[in-house]
Amino acid sequence: MCTYDEAVAYLLDIPKFTKNKDNGNLRRVLKEMGNPDRKFKIIHVAGTNGKGSICAFINSILCEAGYSVGMFTSPHLVKINERIKVCGIDVSDKAFLEAFINVKNCVDKVIEQGGEHPSFFEYMFLVGMEAFKRANVQYVILEVGLGGRLDATNVIEKPLVSVIGSVSRDHMEILGDTIEEIAAEKAGIIKSDVPVVYYGEDERVEKVICKRADELCTAKVGIKNCLIKILSKTNKSIDFCLSTVYDKYGTLSVPFVTEYQTRNASLALMALEEAKIPVSVEDVKVGLMNTVWSGRMELIADRVYLDGAHNYDGVLQFKEYVNSLTREKGVGVYILFSVVKEKEYYEMMNLIEKIDGCKGFLVAPVANARAVAVNELAGYLRETGKDVYTFESLGEAYDFGLKLRGDIDYLFCVGSLYMVGEIKAYLEVSYD
Repeated sequence: MCTYDEAVAYLLDIPKFTKNKDNGNLRRVLKEMGNPDRKFKIIHVAGTNGKGSICAFINSILCEAGYSVGMFTSPHLVKINERIKVCGIDVSDKAFLEAFINVKNCVDKVIEQGGEHPSFFEYMFLVGMEAFKRANVQYVILEVGLGGRLDATNVIEKPLVSVIGSVSRDHMEILGDTIEEIAAEKAGIIKSDVPVVYYGEDERVEKVICKRADELCTAKVGIKNCLIKILSKTNKSIDFCLSTVYDKYGTLSVPFVTEYQTRNASLALMALEEAKIPVSVEDVKVGLMNTVWSGRMELIADRVYLDGAHNYDGVLQFKEYVNSLTREKGVGVYILFSVVKEKEYYEMMNLIEKIDGCKGFLVAPVANARAVAVNELAGYLRETGKDVYTFESLGEAYDFGLKLRGDIDYLFCVGSLYMVGEIKAYLEVSYD
């Protein structure tokens, strides 16, 4: 028997990836566990950006409708339990430990029979499935960890619907060099006779997804920007409508300030439509507006936002929002930036250096071996001619940024999700 802390330490010590390139070993463990994944109705969500938000929207609507729902997402920001939610709440330490112990017993049996030890993500997926079985949930929302075709979550055999959000450049060392190659990996979650709902603004991506859907003779529903009309915006929410279902739902609202969340909400709504899950119009409206998704353009203090825009496309969306804000309000902004090595951080800095009204940058390292050196980031950003402040920790940078923004300007903390988690943990300790 072990403690919760020992279980977490064990999991965090497991390599993130294994040489095993198929899910046969994972299927063996699931069989040993009693195939819990076959006991739920599953919604499977992939994409480069926005897939976590899509999951959160679906989860909120289903919970509002009174269903018991499990949600598996990654990464966690502060505590590992965040990856496994039941009815919108992180599983307790006790529930997490009980699920872990049963999974470990099953894994050990499979290894004794010649099987392999799961990777970290595979293990977390297994713990999630066990936790959901114990909670007796009706629906499970699964977020793909990386790619789709070879992802651990793709071991599931017959989801109600597959969803593919925005596809752009990220993890190219694993998923491929071109947008078409990356899209093909995402499209790997599409299954025969299971409808797929996808974001099709990029014609290259749409072509790949539709080709795969046609090969598998499955229905496909594309969402494009022209189908979404923004009706009004405040500093806390956006009202919009989706033309394809306007007669049914009318005006919808999301509690976010970035327009791309209307796209994610639309994908979530159409996923529920295709899955044919009974929800009322009121469930949808209230569920969307009550959605919470931490670290995505999240207002954490007066004029202070936290955004895990951790790749090029994410930072491009971030830049567009900040530019709209500075033009509308005529304010200045300071940007706290931190990132890890495998990201296209020079391309990301090329975007943030061009933000309107930017008065300066704050740079600090995430507490991770893969953190980009502060001097490298600061040296590049100083070429803009703007003020650049360097710090040894994100906590120091954040506190300085609060003072720097004064009474009018804004502070945006943007970059790695590790940074998001570190700042949130710092705030919990320092500002309780």
